[in-house]
Amino acid sequence: MKHILLAILSLAFSATATAATCNQHLDVGTPNQSDQILCRDGYAAGYNYQNKVSNWVAYHITAESVNAYYERSNSFRTDTEIPSPYRSTSSDYSKTGYDRGHLAPSGTMDFSQQSMQQSFLMSNMAPQLPGFNRGGWKALEEKVREWANTYNELYVISGPIWDGNETYIGNGVYIPNSFYKVILDPAYNDAIAFIVPHRKISSSEIPSFIATVDEVEQLTQLDFFSALPDSIEAEIETVEWEMW
Repeated sequence: MKHILLAILSLAFSATATAATCNQHLDVGTPNQSDQILCRDGYAAGYNYQNKVSNWVAYHITAESVNAYYERSNSFRTDTEIPSPYRSTSSDYSKTGYDRGHLAPSGTMDFSQQSMQQSFLMSNMAPQLPGFNRGGWKALEEKVREWANTYNELYVISGPIWDGNETYIGNGVYIPNSFYKVILDPAYNDAIAFIVPHRKISSSEIPSFIATVDEVEQLTQLDFFSALPDSIEAEIETVEWEMW
């Protein structure tokens, strides 16, 4: 069980800076610039043109937002903000055996109708095996929503991990070999991270995939929580928790 460590750190942002953080989703830092940064109501994404999958999605959630609900649309749409040569489409996934797996989960993005619909943009999808997407990964997404109710506010970053030996589906949509999820509780500056292999997994396996934030950064070459003071960032990224 997660325990209380430090007093709350207050992060002050000017109105201009806050606007630049995409609806608070990037308040604690932008993991990298990627090829294109997309700003949505419910999340921000750093899109990879070569792999046609986002390197990361980042979303700020609260107890209030995760308890709001609009009916799921299941309307997957091509993201027309992406230049056409680099877009993934729903048809890329047809008859491949892979799900169109959300990176920012629709069950967390459904606090408004527009946010829920934006979660079905193909730039928010990655090829995921059904036993992964509908099993342990879904259970981890549900656990994050539970933590949002417990701790009131969280920053979450999720995405693929590449090893350079990937294959692809459709018109060059690359299949990740694993996925990561990093969660920050800003009240106490505690972070927990997961590196989850891309295979059929159960909810009971999730605790075995806990890692440090540093380990995720090493595998992805991303920089999480860069807007925090260096001393705090360094401390939280080396801690490996048991399940919160």
